[in-house]
Amino acid sequence: MSYPDITISNRHERRLLKGHLWAFSNELKEIRKDIPPGSIVRLLREFDEKPFALAFYHPNSLIAARIITRDSAKEIGEAFFRSRIERAAARRAFILSERSGVRLIHGESDFLPGLILEKYNDILTFQITSAGMELQKDVVVSLLKDIFSPKSIIEKNKSHLRKLEGLPELESVVFGTETETEIHDGAGIKFAVSLLKGQKTGFYLDQMENRTAFARYVKQNDSVLDLFSNEGGFALNMAAKGAKVIAVDASADALENAKKNANLNGLGERVQTVTADCFDYLRDSSEKFDAVVLDPPSLLRSKKELHAAKKAYFNLHKNAMKCTKPEGFLATASCSHHLTRDLFLEIIRDAAGDAGRAVTILEERGAGADHPVLAMMPETEYLKMFILRVH
Repeated sequence: MSYPDITISNRHERRLLKGHLWAFSNELKEIRKDIPPGSIVRLLREFDEKPFALAFYHPNSLIAARIITRDSAKEIGEAFFRSRIERAAARRAFILSERSGVRLIHGESDFLPGLILEKYNDILTFQITSAGMELQKDVVVSLLKDIFSPKSIIEKNKSHLRKLEGLPELESVVFGTETETEIHDGAGIKFAVSLLKGQKTGFYLDQMENRTAFARYVKQNDSVLDLFSNEGGFALNMAAKGAKVIAVDASADALENAKKNANLNGLGERVQTVTADCFDYLRDSSEKFDAVVLDPPSLLRSKKELHAAKKAYFNLHKNAMKCTKPEGFLATASCSHHLTRDLFLEIIRDAAGDAGRAVTILEERGAGADHPVLAMMPETEYLKMFILRVH
């Protein structure tokens, strides 16, 4: 099958040949408006006009081309997507043996640009964030039915990234009727999840391994403050180790689910929920804790918000350290891609100095193994986490 040609300007092809998957609009010799958004195109090098990849094309997006294969002679159809989906799932086999909620496809890191797929027992949820993958949605859903034999498939297509591609936002059950199930993490903690109502793609799976990791640092009857607790992922792992946890979140609905999950695990008496703004709660608190968790939503959606976000992160960490007992532990995370690892660490250092505390880094972590980072593509890395001892 032949595809229309798009030429990458001289020098700009080097990054793509080294493994990056995005070509930006200013890197194209010409923006062809005659090719509809989402079409598959063949990418050519300008200097010798040789093809080197096939990509999803969008004439009106900053990300003008998303590479799907470096075999420019490949036919892109059902067999191609079946192979990519099956291989991505096979890479998670060891994770599926440990927990029942897993991200099976992580977009570009699984060489399926713009496709997220998660498995919650026998229910699948997916999100599409590129016009090219949107055109393949019927093929993808058909393959998901055939490969995984799920009870239900839920479309969780509410994302600001879809707006950038000119796609509508929607959520619906595209196959089956079941939308709720009960999953467990690697430590055996159970969570009741409502996938159609749940945030993002259903549940925050990226922190599952980090929650278990931080629980190693608490012991029986330790006091723990879990800020931005959401549905209690960190709180329940701490409580399971015998800690007494105060879980704080601005969402009463999320905390109601956290309480249900605590009771589901027989931990209801160890988890106290508080509906409050976490910044205000932390600023006004005079209590000291053996361990504190900071897991806020993204405070930095774009680079223009950097100044305000730095101030917010600084105040958050300064007050968290003041609330941590000497020799206590602080787990802190940022899910903003625009906040680099080095800047995040700089904010932590500055906040510690202002709080009159010293900190040592015990662990530096990221998203779980089911959220891999494509090494040649920094854009696929977003979650940063440090486990600190506060002296």
